[in-house]
Amino acid sequence: MLSSCPVEVPDRLGWLNSGRFIRALAPIAGLALVAVVLYNATSVDRVPPSYHIKLSAPLQGSGLALTLTSIDVVFSEQVNRETAEAAFSISPDVAVSLHWQGLTLIVTPSAKLPLSTAFTVNMAAGVQDSVGNSQSKGQEMTFTTVGRPTVTAVLPAASAVSVPVDSTIQITFDRLMDLQKALEGLTISPPTPYSATWKGASLSIVPDDPLVFGTTYSITLGDPAIDTDGTPISPFTSTFTTVGVGLRATALIPAANVAGVSVQSPVAVVFDGPVDPSSIADAIHLTPPVSGSIQVVNLPDDRQATASASPSATQPAASPNDSGKNVLVFTPAGPLASHTTYTVSMSPNVRSTNGEAAAGQTWSFTTGEPVSSAQNQIVYLSDRGGVANVWLMNPDGSNQREVTAELVPVSGFDVSGDGNTIAFGAGGVVKWMGISGDNVHLLTASGSFDYAPEFTPDGTALIVGRRDATGADLGYWRIPIVSGADPTQVVPDGAPALGSVTLQGDELTGLPGEPSWAPRAAFSADGKSMLLVRGLDDEVELVDVTGANPPVALHLTGNSRPIWDPQDGAFHVVANSGGPDWSSWRVSTDGSVVSDGAAAGDLAVAYDGPVAAVLQTLDGSFHVAISLSGSSAGPVPLTNDRTWSDGSPSFSPDGSLVVFGRYATQSPKVSGGIWVIGPDGNGLTKLAADGAYPRWLP
Repeated sequence: MLSSCPVEVPDRLGWLNSGRFIRALAPIAGLALVAVVLYNATSVDRVPPSYHIKLSAPLQGSGLALTLTSIDVVFSEQVNRETAEAAFSISPDVAVSLHWQGLTLIVTPSAKLPLSTAFTVNMAAGVQDSVGNSQSKGQEMTFTTVGRPTVTAVLPAASAVSVPVDSTIQITFDRLMDLQKALEGLTISPPTPYSATWKGASLSIVPDDPLVFGTTYSITLGDPAIDTDGTPISPFTSTFTTVGVGLRATALIPAANVAGVSVQSPVAVVFDGPVDPSSIADAIHLTPPVSGSIQVVNLPDDRQATASASPSATQPAASPNDSGKNVLVFTPAGPLASHTTYTVSMSPNVRSTNGEAAAGQTWSFTTGEPVSSAQNQIVYLSDRGGVANVWLMNPDGSNQREVTAELVPVSGFDVSGDGNTIAFGAGGVVKWMGISGDNVHLLTASGSFDYAPEFTPDGTALIVGRRDATGADLGYWRIPIVSGADPTQVVPDGAPALGSVTLQGDELTGLPGEPSWAPRAAFSADGKSMLLVRGLDDEVELVDVTGANPPVALHLTGNSRPIWDPQDGAFHVVANSGGPDWSSWRVSTDGSVVSDGAAAGDLAVAYDGPVAAVLQTLDGSFHVAISLSGSSAGPVPLTNDRTWSDGSPSFSPDGSLVVFGRYATQSPKVSGGIWVIGPDGNGLTKLAADGAYPRWLP
């Protein structure tokens, strides 16, 4: 049972009754109070939620809203969704749906927003977080919806003129477009097939073929073109006009589809007007690819002398400035591949100096194969490559290939006795080179015009007719090409007149004989005497090449190249003595002259004595005839077809065939090709479809 007696506290608990305990209890209680306050301050949420409002799909870079945009209200913490949804409003009022994604209230309009409309989004005060803290202030955001999609840029620019026909059309929109619908709403007139590519909001249209010159094109965009929001485009129309064709190509070199072109040939386009040099960059491409340089030049022109005549060894002469140059030349960096077909493409960006365009060009040619010797080959002139150049072919007409590669007509040529070297004149400039086309040397001195190159019998020099820069007659010169001897004048006057570039086609003159710019001389066996038909006046002169005696005028007028007859030990030349009739004349090295029978054009002599000559028949046509050495009978015609006329006979090395050129009797400047026939009149065979002045090399 409990005792009611007082209980005495043990001594060890006596401190509780002490003053020290009471004094210690006060600070403890204070600390506890501070702890409670701190706990309440740090652990109990008293901060209302924050948020920001944004558009889910603004138009990039514009600040405008797409019509399918949603409005996102992004909160800083979990909120009472009912209070947040109740706080949202939009003006003008549109029907919306609300849903949540984490801390984001997504407000989605039930229909596309109207175009070009200003909206105000408002979040009213009162949004509470999960513990009841309430947002005391509202917040609003304004935005404007986009209008219809528009075109912000177009190339070619609106109303542009002189637009290149290979231009790409580029349209830039103010936003991303529905790719398919935009193309469906695009119209180009006149209709032009094209390929389309997109890069963001930019559409590039590449026509499948070049646009038509001098044509106004219209670009229209309309229904059903829409943006990625489905908004129809504002109707758009732009026009541009392509450049007119005012610059026309008059010649392509090498010509289209020609085979056997020299591997040293440049590629050139001759125009009917001056070319703007700034328009030619990268204008010519070859396939297979060929590296090289391109320039615009003037072709050499020897029709008019100038005090500054300065021929070039490798390039056409340049005018003092670019304003008058009319020939676009691509020069390969090295020889072309042999037996290869090249396709040339010239862009349609080439323009004249007044801004008019040239139509693009595409053509092909095939190279031949260079040869190291022309022995037992037939050499002749042909313009099949676009301009008259020297060609070679086998005795049966096969393997026809170009030797020279000039851009103006080769007016005369000669081949050395060993067949390894060729000399030729073109535009008043004489060059010599290997028969393969390499090692080109310029013979013509600066300030001169040279013509009619012919090798001396020993092959160490050339005889040329020369005029100075003013056109003054300097006669004929012997120019060493092997030794270091000085040039020597052998005839004081009589050089061909200027103007060899006027030769056309295969250079047929319409008359028997050869042009005055061609070599018309022959040498005696010892090389000391030369029979010359002067280029200036066709007068025949006997020339002492050593210079010991002055030239002897023979009072004959020639029209063709003389020959040296080793069997007879004399020269033969077709000429007249002042009357209308032509005949063959025998000229001795002592200057004696004897009429040697009928002839009307070129002569040839075989190694065993027969002489071939061109005779004119009663019907007006010309035919090759043979005179046998030692026979008293007159020349015997080998051909008799009056529709054709013959010229330039030359014997094969063994004398078994005669090669000659033909032309239409009624159109004497039109080549009928190169032919051969036996000395008995049998075996008439056509070797080449064109060409003139053939020569069968030994």
